[in-house]
Amino acid sequence: MAMISLRKATRLAVFTGGLLGLMGSSNGQSDLALQGILDLTVPSGGSDGKAIHLTATADIPDLSIYGAGTANNGGGTDGQEYTFPALSVAAGESVLVVRSAAAMESYFSLCYTAFDHVIENGSWPDQNGDDAIELFLNGTVVETFGEIDVDGTGQPWEYMDSWAFKVDGVWTYGEVNCTDNTLDTFDSSCPYPFCEIPEVIPGCTDPTAFNYNSGATEDDGSCIPVLEGCMTDAADNYNADANTACADCCEFGGCMDETALNFDSGANVDDGSCIYDLGGLTNALSLQGIIDFTTPSAGSTGKAIHFVALADIADLSIFGAGTANNGGGTDGQEYTFPAISVAAGDDVFLARDLAEMSAYFGDCFANFEQLIEDASWPDQNGDDAIELFENGVVIETFGDVDVDGTGEPWEYTDSWAYKSNDGWIYGTVDCTDGTESLADASCPYPACAVAEIEGCTDPFYLEYDPYATVDNGSCATSLVWGCLYPTASNYSPQANMDDGSCTFELGPACPGDLDNDGAVGTTDLLSFLSVFGAECN
Repeated sequence: MAMISLRKATRLAVFTGGLLGLMGSSNGQSDLALQGILDLTVPSGGSDGKAIHLTATADIPDLSIYGAGTANNGGGTDGQEYTFPALSVAAGESVLVVRSAAAMESYFSLCYTAFDHVIENGSWPDQNGDDAIELFLNGTVVETFGEIDVDGTGQPWEYMDSWAFKVDGVWTYGEVNCTDNTLDTFDSSCPYPFCEIPEVIPGCTDPTAFNYNSGATEDDGSCIPVLEGCMTDAADNYNADANTACADCCEFGGCMDETALNFDSGANVDDGSCIYDLGGLTNALSLQGIIDFTTPSAGSTGKAIHFVALADIADLSIFGAGTANNGGGTDGQEYTFPAISVAAGDDVFLARDLAEMSAYFGDCFANFEQLIEDASWPDQNGDDAIELFENGVVIETFGDVDVDGTGEPWEYTDSWAYKSNDGWIYGTVDCTDGTESLADASCPYPACAVAEIEGCTDPFYLEYDPYATVDNGSCATSLVWGCLYPTASNYSPQANMDDGSCTFELGPACPGDLDNDGAVGTTDLLSFLSVFGAECN
């Protein structure tokens, strides 16, 4: 084990009695003990600096009889959340459980090899610097750091962006936040006590360098110059090489005139793109199909939008699109096309998963000239409207942005909508459910050159088949519109298609009024008796 050495000012706190249970196991003999609780701020950030350090006090043939858990925010025990792997540990050996072995190796530097066993786990440890830790043996708590029913913020045992380390049964602490903005443990004001401070600490000793290491004693030639620039990747002047963010230097081009049709509230540089009348738009891109297929991989892999170029487009990035979800109104432009050129007549297919769509469409996928994949858009469900934008101005809308499409004529859940010469047409709702490919579906996508489907193609015949592509002469019965209800007064026996015109005569308003004088009286009775018993032929 490495020699313990405390450099610079290290805070020391001692707790006794039952408050923290720091003096070993409380429920039977344990051969494993908590040694350190770490919540370090490492350069890679996130949870990479979280770790638990333990020491074997005797030989342990199978470490998997032990486990651990975090009691978050003083909410009491969460039970055993982690079980150690089945490995043997010798008495005196150290065990370090980490979220990222690579991050910890870099941060501990020369000290990393002092740990006998380093175990990486992707989800635990998960403690923040105000959480208690429990050590379990065969499911029973044998040691606790901190107090499970108390949030550690402001408590003597807080270790936020720092560490707690046990020395001779007593917990000691680095200052809260003492590892912030540090490159390694020797760069901090609180080197981890398990680490021996080496006489020579290599690193960058140039205080003007980006990676200056204040703890380094010998320059190792690793200094990196400071390169200031815009580090926001959505900005027009994003600098991928910058390592230091500039102050307010990021540029976002757009129309800054609030009176323009395409005013962009997020722009800070006017790029001259303002549009004041629709005559300035090309309308060179059009919606062609809205797709919400149920593909074998499920999830969002079956979502796509089909566009068609109505003219040559030198830069497709002047166009964008957005989803109006659940009738909640426009969400504005959520997606911007890449800066590519498109020829007139090109079919542009934008999908979440091109590989999945290629497999699902089969040979038909070759019909699309331009294929674009995006991981987050399209995101429509089959009841959402779609808006097409040019230079920030809506030029076309499918559906109604203020109406949830469920049950509407334009619903396309697990199906499609397609723009034909006569307007939008639709596949049957849910028609792609349970299918392996488009060939299995009862609703072939209209843009696909499917195998010839014979049938009656004349919509004015009773035998008309909307999915037929080749007329086979089966159109035999011309549509004759009329009333099909035999009991109606205008029943038409020649009709074969009801036109909703049926009328029905109602019975007398006063049953028994045989002489229609508005009352049932003696005359009506005598009229009835005069024919009573007669046989009707």
